[in-house]
Amino acid sequence: MSSAQQLLRSQRDLLLSWTLDHPAPLLRWLRDAEVLSPAHYLSLLERSPSNAVAQAMEMVCATEESSQKFLQVLREVQDYYCRDLQLWVERHCRDGVSKTAPEPLTFEEKKPKGFTKLFKGKSKGFTLATESKAKEQLKLSRSVKLPNLRVPISAHKTTLLKRTEQFKCYSEGAGETSNSASHIEIRYTDLFVTEDDDFVDNQHEYFDLASRRARIYVHQACQRIRPCQLLDPQGTSGRPPKRVKVKGIAGIGKSVAVQRLVYEWAIGKNMRDFTCIFDLRFRELNLIEAPLSLQELLGERFRYLKDALPELFTSPGSLLFILDGLDEFKFNLDWNSPDKNIDFRSKVPVSELIVALIKGSLLPEASVILTTRPSTKAPKHFFQRCCVVLGFEEDQVKEYTTKFYKDGKVAKQVYDYILNNDSLFVLSFIPLYCYIICTAMAEFFSSENPDVGDSKSLDLNPPRTVSEVYFCYLFTAVKHHALRGSAERSTPRSEVLSLAKQQLTKLGKLAYENLLQKKIMFSRADLEKYDVKPADLQSTFLCQILQPLKEETVEMFSFFHLTVQEHLASLYCAINLFSQEDLIQALDFWCFGLCPPSSTAAPLKNTDLNIDKLESLQMFTRFFFGMLRARLAGQLDGLVVSPMEQGDGIPTRLGVWFQEQFKDRKLKNQASLNLLHCLMEFHTKEATSLAAPAIKKLYLFKMKLSVVDCAAIHYVLQFSPHKLQELNLGYSNIGNRGLKRLWPILHRCESLYLRYNCLDRQAAILESAVLKSNECQVKKLFMCGNNLGPDGVLELWNALEYNTTVEELYLDITGITERGTENIVNCLGKNKSLRTLTIVGNDIGEVGRTRLRELEKCRPDSGLSQILWMTWDYFRHTWTGWRRSGKTEIRWIQ
Repeated sequence: MSSAQQLLRSQRDLLLSWTLDHPAPLLRWLRDAEVLSPAHYLSLLERSPSNAVAQAMEMVCATEESSQKFLQVLREVQDYYCRDLQLWVERHCRDGVSKTAPEPLTFEEKKPKGFTKLFKGKSKGFTLATESKAKEQLKLSRSVKLPNLRVPISAHKTTLLKRTEQFKCYSEGAGETSNSASHIEIRYTDLFVTEDDDFVDNQHEYFDLASRRARIYVHQACQRIRPCQLLDPQGTSGRPPKRVKVKGIAGIGKSVAVQRLVYEWAIGKNMRDFTCIFDLRFRELNLIEAPLSLQELLGERFRYLKDALPELFTSPGSLLFILDGLDEFKFNLDWNSPDKNIDFRSKVPVSELIVALIKGSLLPEASVILTTRPSTKAPKHFFQRCCVVLGFEEDQVKEYTTKFYKDGKVAKQVYDYILNNDSLFVLSFIPLYCYIICTAMAEFFSSENPDVGDSKSLDLNPPRTVSEVYFCYLFTAVKHHALRGSAERSTPRSEVLSLAKQQLTKLGKLAYENLLQKKIMFSRADLEKYDVKPADLQSTFLCQILQPLKEETVEMFSFFHLTVQEHLASLYCAINLFSQEDLIQALDFWCFGLCPPSSTAAPLKNTDLNIDKLESLQMFTRFFFGMLRARLAGQLDGLVVSPMEQGDGIPTRLGVWFQEQFKDRKLKNQASLNLLHCLMEFHTKEATSLAAPAIKKLYLFKMKLSVVDCAAIHYVLQFSPHKLQELNLGYSNIGNRGLKRLWPILHRCESLYLRYNCLDRQAAILESAVLKSNECQVKKLFMCGNNLGPDGVLELWNALEYNTTVEELYLDITGITERGTENIVNCLGKNKSLRTLTIVGNDIGEVGRTRLRELEKCRPDSGLSQILWMTWDYFRHTWTGWRRSGKTEIRWIQ
């Protein structure tokens, strides 16, 4: 046996004892050194630490080559481990190891002195790192005095590594979450991050993803960015950006991406140019009331770095600040205030500290990554790079479901179900929704329940809408946590809900009343005000709903996601409104800010809502209609004390209310779309049949519609017996999938605007079928800015040959080439209705222009009064003229 193998075999037990406390760095570096295969590496992470290291050692000792690589890796990761291991490395692996070993790290548990004075009240502070036995070798390209910083930076990296290597999992109580289910290397799925086009939109952020993704797929495929590349050099300057803003809706994965980035730095695999990374969360910064300096803030947040901070600040270019969750910051930020001359020792309010750090008036050479939701103001001109997180791509949804379920067959069933349901498919691109969908689906597709829809499966059907997904998620949580084995799988739904009635009602009231104020963080006193007991968090279903934030002397709580708060709020309202009048007053209040007159209904008492906050209630109102439908269907029995007055007449009364809004109220684009979604969530024929005929025009220009939005439009308009005067979906990026969803109702649109919607030949085929329909009522069709190509346009010419309704057709910049004009004379020469045709910005060539002139001669008196075309030379601003011939006006550029 060779020497390296002999050494490791003889010292196996000793090495195990030194590394089993924290095997992650050793295992990761062994994987990257190709000693462990990726599959074997992940399987080891699923084992207990001692078992994982033992298995790795067994594989390492199999060959001399792998034993040598192990010793090389051990030299790299020695500072993560104890002083004895470092001395062992110095003794047995002398090559490349410093002869002077650093002093051992010892940390004592001490109570913070004076830190709580920074906060208002006695119970506020930060969680600080406890004893650390490890240090990490720092390899820098910056001019930093390594000997003085090695020990504290090692402690910092170890602390961050232990904090970030686990995903938080709220489906199980504290202490019950297994390593295999939550290790970041196992559960993390790559996100789709790209440059932000900074498109301003007022719609609710949750319905702004699928279409935007489609646009970027077509036009910006080369701009996808991995989280570790956020600070890479960009543009012609080749300089790395100093200030980066990363925005994305709640639940899209911003914090997880940041967690992964910090983890990669802490384990020594990415962002290695930075001496130190400071990750700060705004929900923690909310606890600071008194003015303080940056040095004080960091010194108390990271106590083991306190003495090293002055030296770190001498090289600010090697520092990275990650500020996570600006949307959760309770203090106002004054972006227009003049810059103050402050440094890291200046005491200022925490809000001014953050503004100065972002604007660069404080530590301008340091790098800053800020994460925020789109609705939060953070002026773009302060950042050199702005990115947007768009969540998962289709492959990542499949990967996530595969990782979520241990049973591959169940994972495939769930993924196929998601793929075949438009609503769930679009929602699954949001990681949080994907988690909730997978949790909700587990009951219906478990290996114990092969028959989907089995009557014993929660007494429910597999969810199809957003409301149903969340209700199934909540019901699953109630059944498996609140009941704790006291109910069988076949326990009636009403019995399950009745057992959790008190807790759901209290929780719902907490959710609703604070949602009106956009309050997402709660103290223990806030919970006690609603008689919600924090002690129940680990023993009931609350562990899936409420998330504790424990910092040294502070205990705060929040719903584990905003949408969970919105759903519980809607459930509370659905079971506490008892008359038609209550419903109408509530809807006027939530949708349009009309304060209700005196009412005895709990959700309408003491209402205080700022009109500017109406947009934040859009998701809530959709949830409400889903929960109202569930109540009317008897699915909330066990929670409801008494039935609603005139319950049978509620769908009709609500149909009239919707009708009045579409007919009499001047609705903004987003308000119209939200009402369509509410109707789809309510999913009641009586209501929709009354509302749909009142819609004469639907203007959703630049709304960036998803497939779910298209499904809502189709669902409502299918109930209208009349033609639609105008459907304007221009610049909405619906894509082929969205158009396919709308296809059954497109023939009834007199003016159909589909400009710039990421459509291609398949869309042209769909639209051709519309034009060929005997029921077609389309008079104006706008398809500009779509990549229809010559094949797609040929389909349209064929469809127009016998069409008798289309009068105006706009096909500018649609990729028409010379081949795309092959049948234009034959087809349009027979058409009698077309009056205007524009094909500006298409490279049809000289042959194409000749064919258009032939078409012009073919129909001099048939009504085609204008043909407009230009070649791509138009965009080089070359103008040669235009001419008028008879009734035909022709404008062209050679």
